Amino acid sequence: MTYTAKLISADNKKELSDFLSLPKRLYPKNEIMQDRAEEKALLCESHILSRYFRVFPIIALDENKKIAARCVITIYSDRSCAYFGFFESINDIKAAETLMKLAESIANKEGKTSIVGPVDCSFWIRYRLKINNFGSPYTGEPYNLDYYENLLSSCGFSSFGEYISNQYGRIPAEYSDGRFSRRLPQFTEKGYILKSPDKITFERSLREIYHLIMELYSDFQTFSPITENEFTELYSPLKKIVDYSMVKVAYFHGEAVGFFVSVPDFGNAIRGSLTPLKLLKILSTKKKCKQYILLYLGIKPEHKGLGKALSESLCQNLADNGANSVGALIREGKVNGSYFSKLIKRTYNYRLYNKSIV
Repeated sequence: MTYTAKLISADNKKELSDFLSLPKRLYPKNEIMQDRAEEKALLCESHILSRYFRVFPIIALDENKKIAARCVITIYSDRSCAYFGFFESINDIKAAETLMKLAESIANKEGKTSIVGPVDCSFWIRYRLKINNFGSPYTGEPYNLDYYENLLSSCGFSSFGEYISNQYGRIPAEYSDGRFSRRLPQFTEKGYILKSPDKITFERSLREIYHLIMELYSDFQTFSPITENEFTELYSPLKKIVDYSMVKVAYFHGEAVGFFVSVPDFGNAIRGSLTPLKLLKILSTKKKCKQYILLYLGIKPEHKGLGKALSESLCQNLADNGANSVGALIREGKVNGSYFSKLIKRTYNYRLYNKSIV
């Protein structure tokens, strides 16, 4: 089979539909993590973050003009690399190579020296490739088919960053780890206050977390600063699904100095259109959550040890709830990757890839 690649226009309804429909062809229903409306907004340059970048959506077609692969090349004017994201492909190296050849040509014409990905346009949307333990994706997981690692390697991409997610079993009521359990009273005695937001204070907490993230996450791969209003617009929907007791903000002398954000694991129920069946699953999961996703942790560096105190606070909640948890998307080598190591049941691995095009 031979393939041809082309740059598409979001104004072309047929091309746009082909691009958006490919994941449905490739994934089992319970593994589709696509948010079709978000993808469409990005392709049409009407997304809240679209002002920061330009997008070049491309597809590869087989001899019958049927879409076989797709991706979006994202260009930031202030970066030497281009990003590729929304990558999907049939299991055919030739299809992926044809797609990536055009991607490299576009990036080169834009003056970029490398391509990095998968990055779905922005740090704030989704990035990284899953490379093991497939099936039943959890909420917030960058998910893909198991052969994508081979396709990217065959296209000349190499690892640019390693990440892990740790799945933890239920925490026994009598469980105690001195490295963590002693931290909570120590920080409480020093005057630290650990609070969970409620419906009324959630947006205020979100804005406090924004300022901490802008400071603490600025050295993360692919990070891009955004405004406070953009951040709150992106994350305000969490208010409808979050378990407030599993969100913690740490204060010292009235200042927010750390946070830990967790959400119930809804699988793919919160992705895409909200159907009556999805709504039922969301309400049922929120009422009796079997697994929480520990998404974001951040501590100001001068408050060393506070991360363990926040983790212990959530650990106590998890023990009370009798729920499993996933410590999600931790950069390999970070200290929190080893938190509660005796409770780890399984580790998921992810990669960010890079290819020089000079």
